[in-house]
Amino acid sequence: MKTNIINKITFAFIAILGLLSCDDREIITVDNTSNPIVMDLSTNNLFLDQNFPDNPAITISWKAAGYSVPTSVSYSIEVSKDEKFTTPSELGIVTESNRAVTYTVSQMNTAAQGIGLVANVPAKMYIRVKSYLGNKSLPSLSNVTSLMITPYKLVYPDFYLVGAASYVGWTASNAQLLYKVDNKSTIYTYLEKDQNFRFLGQKDWNPINYSIDDSGTDAANKYFKSTSSNIVFGDHENMKFTGDTGIYKVVIDADKNTKSLNATLSSIPGFDIPQVYLVGNVAGNGWSAENAISMTKTGTGVFEYSTTLPADAEFKFLGQKSFGDLDWGNIQGAGNTGFLGPKGDNGNIKFVGDGGTYKITVNIKAGIYTVVKQ
Repeated sequence: MKTNIINKITFAFIAILGLLSCDDREIITVDNTSNPIVMDLSTNNLFLDQNFPDNPAITISWKAAGYSVPTSVSYSIEVSKDEKFTTPSELGIVTESNRAVTYTVSQMNTAAQGIGLVANVPAKMYIRVKSYLGNKSLPSLSNVTSLMITPYKLVYPDFYLVGAASYVGWTASNAQLLYKVDNKSTIYTYLEKDQNFRFLGQKDWNPINYSIDDSGTDAANKYFKSTSSNIVFGDHENMKFTGDTGIYKVVIDADKNTKSLNATLSSIPGFDIPQVYLVGNVAGNGWSAENAISMTKTGTGVFEYSTTLPADAEFKFLGQKSFGDLDWGNIQGAGNTGFLGPKGDNGNIKFVGDGGTYKITVNIKAGIYTVVKQ
């Protein structure tokens, strides 16, 4: 009986050793044995023509990286404005089955401006290839090569605000266009607490929509990588505004590495102003705030006034008969954009009239103004 028990114990011990030996055989160490090597750029001097954005611009090819055992390898193509790759930008990723990739004029232009190269100025772009396994483990860098590249001015998308949180509601045909300068789009407009909204790429529901880049958002609508704390996920198509109701400065940064959306309370958060006045070299005013001209109220935050305008017309809107806190003009400086800016972020509205009669309308709630000949 004792012998039988001992035999069973011995067998179990041998079986355990066998299992441990199997586990040891499954542990494989993978080492990098050689770096990828950039073999060729199809050109060393690249002038990007904005008239042909989809044309092939450059082909990059390289020798494969080596690893000690056969394994799946991916390659990241990186570009930089300096040889040390202080702030590298990823141009694209390819799988191990490919060791050459072609990029279009538009893709190279986006990459050039993404690393800070100036439009219409030839400059060096440095290129390298990084190999890695799986979740970017065992990275290996190639040599660095370069080319001269002349990018063109990047065209950023237009953004139209729509939704229950906005001034226009859910009417796509009335969606509010934001004021765009390069990669920044801005508007001072009404936002309502705890209501949904989104941005469109046109005054229609299709084809382009922009919403928060969240796992719950429809894939086609994912765009904003970051938002201010008062903008959160609303549903699969929309964002939700959680701040107090009022006028906000809405700013979108469409830079490909940023894609941010921020809403900060305007310096003039109210919009239901009792009276608005017109001041400037119109209707004999002569920039006298004490004699500013009363405009006619036609809606909440909406006022109008008709007068003749000379070729050098300049004017602003006041909420009192003084140059006090309630002060609106052309957004971000003097001009005639049609977008309204509060005190601290505006300039005179400049308009080239012909001596005829024009209707001037200001909509403080929407953040716009118009000058229309009668």
